[in-house]
Amino acid sequence: MKKKLSITLAAVLSSVLLLSACSTSGNTANSGNSSAGNSGSKEKVHLTFSTWGDVNSSSSEQKLADEFNASHPNIEVKFEPVPGDGYATKLTTSLASGTAPDVFLIGEGDFYSYVDKGVVEPLDDYVAKDTSFDLKMYQQDLIDMERINDKLYYLPKDFNPLALWYNKRIFDEAGIAYPSDEWTWDDLIATAQKLTKQEKGKYTQFGFNAGTWEYPIYTYLWAYGTDIANEEGTKAEGFMNSEKTVSAIQKYVDLSTGPNRVSPTPQDTETMGGDSSMFMTDKLAMMVTGRWIKSDLDKSNVEYGSALIPKGPDGDRASIIAAAGWAMNSKTKHKEEAFELMKWLSGTDAQKLRSKDGLVLPATTAELEEVKATEEKDKPVIEMMSYARKPVTMRSANGPIFKDAFTQALEKILVGKMDVKSALDEAAKTADSKIK
Repeated sequence: MKKKLSITLAAVLSSVLLLSACSTSGNTANSGNSSAGNSGSKEKVHLTFSTWGDVNSSSSEQKLADEFNASHPNIEVKFEPVPGDGYATKLTTSLASGTAPDVFLIGEGDFYSYVDKGVVEPLDDYVAKDTSFDLKMYQQDLIDMERINDKLYYLPKDFNPLALWYNKRIFDEAGIAYPSDEWTWDDLIATAQKLTKQEKGKYTQFGFNAGTWEYPIYTYLWAYGTDIANEEGTKAEGFMNSEKTVSAIQKYVDLSTGPNRVSPTPQDTETMGGDSSMFMTDKLAMMVTGRWIKSDLDKSNVEYGSALIPKGPDGDRASIIAAAGWAMNSKTKHKEEAFELMKWLSGTDAQKLRSKDGLVLPATTAELEEVKATEEKDKPVIEMMSYARKPVTMRSANGPIFKDAFTQALEKILVGKMDVKSALDEAAKTADSKIK
């Protein structure tokens, strides 16, 4: 899921069950639909599904909706996309009022939050009854991601592992070799120092973006053998504030602070139009992000490449698979038909349609193998799948607590309000107290 849409919904979702209880029993998803739309009914069933982003009539999802309607005469599907960053707010509000779509898209960082509040339907029974549908068609890692507490709640739309992206023109002009598979984080930092420029005391080019988005930071921490929580996602003390974490975060923060910094501050990034804009205008040499950035890069004249995220001092390398999954509204009146739509939206034809422009990777095994056979430029991005790990938001329902505490600590550190150890000690204490 794009970082700007990878949102934590625990707080806003806490109102969903209360508000749902206040609504009438008939005011469920698509309450205007006839209850006679179940399998075997002659009356047409009306369904809606929603995503964030593209709202034009030629979008992949609209094409899939049109094709579904043409091949399912007893079901009529309406695609209702939500542009911009308002998706989470609109979705949670509609879930609370009982007017949410029958099927909707969720990003991996919020998988647990929706399951924890009981607003998405478990799919195991539907899969078991449908002999024509086989989960083995998908990448096993993606199916594992979409199982929460041993139950399947999502079907994969697409995915993108994080990788290191670099500006070839900046490297070429400096006469420096491109990042290699053997690079460590120390190699990256040393190279970033060579690629950072100042003119008359003002930074005009940065070697690396050590931003505040938590996903790249997680990959960095894992490479250094540490994390912000235990594997079960139940404890922060001794993890978020461990000696390894404090040391690694201090080194990371130093990249964007002090006289020898190699990274823009959050304020620099905002002033310069964002990391993607800086990258495309030759003001940023390297950044860790997902493959969705190709959409902007390919529209510009930037010369770019991708590489494996560097290894840590002990040879550890890590990435995160940013993915999106289709969920069924647990309140929908037409669950069998909604599952039919989910299969269509995550099926082979849908995977091919979305991945043909190269912005996302297909979730199905056969289609991904086809991409692997022809992909050269972004081959390292696909290879990063082998190093993917689950962030704490995908390991327990407490994930948002850890994320928020860590993010707030990082903000205090970057503005000079607290030193690294004090901020992480406070964050660990806050997270554990909230969990208890």
